[in-house]
Amino acid sequence: MPSIVLLQRDHEASPRLQALIDASENFWVCDTVHTVEQARKLFRQGSPDILVADMRVQDGEVQPLLTELRQGARSPGTHILVTMVAHDDALLLEALRAGADGYWVHTMAPRALISALEQVWRGESPISPTIARQVLSHFRRPAQPAFDNMTESLNPLVLTGTEQEILQWAAQGYLIDEIAQQWQSSVHNVACGIRRVYHKLQFDRAASSLSLHAA
Repeated sequence: MPSIVLLQRDHEASPRLQALIDASENFWVCDTVHTVEQARKLFRQGSPDILVADMRVQDGEVQPLLTELRQGARSPGTHILVTMVAHDDALLLEALRAGADGYWVHTMAPRALISALEQVWRGESPISPTIARQVLSHFRRPAQPAFDNMTESLNPLVLTGTEQEILQWAAQGYLIDEIAQQWQSSVHNVACGIRRVYHKLQFDRAASSLSLHAA
């Protein structure tokens, strides 16, 4: 059964989230912390399967921790689900760039949290039209020399044709299941494609950071 660490700002909300998750019988909460430093100590001892984290906790922003987990050797296999008080596309995009795989908003129905956990555990990710447009804009760069299909698929800084199409459909407001239906594909394949896009976004951020440090 996948293990979960809760990193939550609100001491009162944490027990409710734990009870909800434990009641699902598909996941179990192995620990709950309220600061980034406490989370770092936990990860030194071992890696949970999923981290469920607020974007801001008692000792500051969580984004640096997400970046450490995603880019470092520590906990590369941990899935990251960020939780937000209200839907904020700008904040969400930063979370995705830092290392998040999915998200859940506290105003959503409780069952939506379990669905979000199941989604990230399957290797899938959600997307909104605004996020799709922003990601497309991010990867829209001056023309590069032509790549063959194999080179393109392996390049972590370039979207494949399929990934671009997913984003274009999502940017128009199509849901993941609608895109899958149009393509005669599975929801899983489309949602996994979105996860790959986010990982490229994260790799691109890491590469940019290295360039800045080298300059």
